Amino acid sequence: METEPYKELTAHSYLLVDPIFSTATDVWIGFVATCLLLFCSGLLSGSEVAFFSLTHKDKTRLAESESPASKRILNLLNQPRYLLSTILVANNLVNVAIILVSGFVLKSWVATAQLPEWIFWTIDTALVTFLLVLFGEVTPKVYATINTMRIAEGMSGPLLLFRLLFYPLNWLLLSSTQVIEKRLRKRMDNATQVVSPEDIAQVIEMTVNDSQYAQQDVDMLKGIVRFSNTSAGSIMQSRVEVVALEKKEPLSKVLQLIQKVSYSRMPVYDKNFDKVIGVLHVKDLLAHFDKGDNFDWTGVVREAFFVPESKKIDDLFSEFQVRRTHMAIVVDEYGGTSGIVTMEDVLEEIVGEIRDEFDDEKEPDVDYEKKNDYNYIFEGRTLLIDVCRITGADIATFEKTKQGAETIAGFVIVLNGKMPTMNMEIEYEGYKFTIVEASKRRIKRIKMTLPKDNSSYE
Repeated sequence: METEPYKELTAHSYLLVDPIFSTATDVWIGFVATCLLLFCSGLLSGSEVAFFSLTHKDKTRLAESESPASKRILNLLNQPRYLLSTILVANNLVNVAIILVSGFVLKSWVATAQLPEWIFWTIDTALVTFLLVLFGEVTPKVYATINTMRIAEGMSGPLLLFRLLFYPLNWLLLSSTQVIEKRLRKRMDNATQVVSPEDIAQVIEMTVNDSQYAQQDVDMLKGIVRFSNTSAGSIMQSRVEVVALEKKEPLSKVLQLIQKVSYSRMPVYDKNFDKVIGVLHVKDLLAHFDKGDNFDWTGVVREAFFVPESKKIDDLFSEFQVRRTHMAIVVDEYGGTSGIVTMEDVLEEIVGEIRDEFDDEKEPDVDYEKKNDYNYIFEGRTLLIDVCRITGADIATFEKTKQGAETIAGFVIVLNGKMPTMNMEIEYEGYKFTIVEASKRRIKRIKMTLPKDNSSYE
């Protein structure tokens, strides 16, 4: 039977010869070539992960090193777009070669075994896909994450050569990409799409490495995201919690109170807390401790810094730095004193709670009692954010309904529409709030019962 190699070329455009006439040696050469090409594909895939996983410390170490490999790596990293384009172009060329050579080998085997054409296509597609994914993508990338520097040093030389060889093609690809990128950026600008803090928080959760300090890093990054959107009113100490001095108090009582609370700064008011006249710095009294009650200690009181409840804490932080002060008096829209906010309160929004030698290790700022995994009793003045932190509840569940309420008592009042009475039970989204202690004017203690299917305790 006369063969028709050109007919075979038309049917399978990737074959250059009739596989029926290929020798066993050709098949073995094709098999070895496929293995070598798979190895090259793996190196290129691994180098992509290795180069773009180098940390700032790794780059600093490379800059301090004078080895040729370090210089090559830094040279490649100076043009990250060309580096990525070089890796992708080379990897795709190698993958195409794998498909061609493996197709030649499989076609020869299928022709020898006289199997139907559809079996060839099934085996070719399944086998080549499996080999490329396993040995050309997954395995080398996993290895590269563990041996980042080793792969980067080993592949720096070949990649510099490939960058030089593929420079015209890379330039064409990157130029085309920049045109598309500019058009997409214009469309994004016109679309006025706003990324919410919740979206950024989700990205942070996915990108922070799973290490010993991962959760600490996540909390800090989320604090930075929230920083510009948090108001002074939401982090302040409310007026009922503030320890302040009345200007008519004698020096002896002032010193007793200072020794009791161990604060370095205290607001000073005239008659009532809505009339704050300044802030006493305890260090200013050091030279007057031995003087009697006839001494007018209000002469060392410094001017107070007043801010509205709506003041964003990023602006407040800047003003603290400019004024060189650490405390501000927070006032409401009517000019009444709502509470105080300190530099420490602002910093804690980013780095978490800051404890000093006077802080109790058992969370002195939150007074609560844990009955079991589902029942807690809180002081009415406890902030909602602290309630969620302690119980594991999602703060977003309460955000849509709280209407500006910051404490658990305020939230319950919003839910009920009026001041609740003793033993009243109020349910919300599976949570149950029971009034344990209350007066006519305020809620003192609340029992919070979590849903039985709360994921925090599963």
